[in-house]
Amino acid sequence: MSWILLWLGRRPRLRGAEMLPVPTGRVRLGAGRRRRVRGFQLDARPVTNGDWEAFVQATRARRPPWMYRPGFGDPERPVVGVTYDEARAYACWAGKRLPSEAEWVRAARGDDARAFPWGNAAASAARAHFARGARGGPAPTGVDVRPEGRGPWGHADLCGNVWEWCEGGALRGGFWGSAELGIDLRLAERPDIGSGGIGFRCAR
Repeated sequence: MSWILLWLGRRPRLRGAEMLPVPTGRVRLGAGRRRRVRGFQLDARPVTNGDWEAFVQATRARRPPWMYRPGFGDPERPVVGVTYDEARAYACWAGKRLPSEAEWVRAARGDDARAFPWGNAAASAARAHFARGARGGPAPTGVDVRPEGRGPWGHADLCGNVWEWCEGGALRGGFWGSAELGIDLRLAERPDIGSGGIGFRCAR
């Protein structure tokens, strides 16, 4: 798409672009597989509607339809309805990239065998936004409003609120409608799919 090329030569001005370091370490990726992950930087929170609007203004990218729906369009809520290719285009424009699955798991799990980014305590409304169908409330919520749910290196909303695209097209973390959460929760989806439960964050 021609609009993807318009970011060339432009420097983005993003309000929510804080990144936090994740040190080198090993991760477990199911079925006993372990992989060494080199240190990297990861966005402290998912990309927001406000961040995406800066992208729109700079590149003429489309606004996902959820940005116009009640409960979804607040600037401090995560942008949703973004396809895999759109997420990659945003990351490239911002001078970043999507995290690999191994990097995402490393950021969420840390150096131990925790079940959730915050540790082994059960998921709750104070730690993550999930099971909206059972509890009600906005879907999704603002980013980084649950400090008890931050990961081992301070990243917010790694589990719950929105699924997050990873390089290769897999989704991690669960979303506001998930009945259960966990670091190993994974969804394989078509790259052209954009739904009200899918967002992303960037790495470098």
